[in-house]
Amino acid sequence: MQKAFIVVSYLLFFVPLIFIVNFLFDIVTLEKIEGLPIFFPLVFCLFGLFFASKAHKIQKDVLTIGAIIVNSVLLFFPFVYMILGTVIFGV
Repeated sequence: MQKAFIVVSYLLFFVPLIFIVNFLFDIVTLEKIEGLPIFFPLVFCLFGLFFASKAHKIQKDVLTIGAIIVNSVLLFFPFVYMILGTVIFGV
């Protein structure tokens, strides 16, 4: 059960990360969702943190701590993106 929680947690990290990288570097044009990939981590990473914390309660492991850290960092990405955009570009 713990392995399933870790896999789901890392998947919930990589999916928004792929959308963010695609949004920033315009690898595949997704005109329908425009700026939505920036806000995907707010939903996905909350669930990723939940599954990572459940896995951490079952067994304390380096993978669970890593999942907690990467989901936490990606969770704060939209806030950092907006704040730095405002500070640097003044928009």
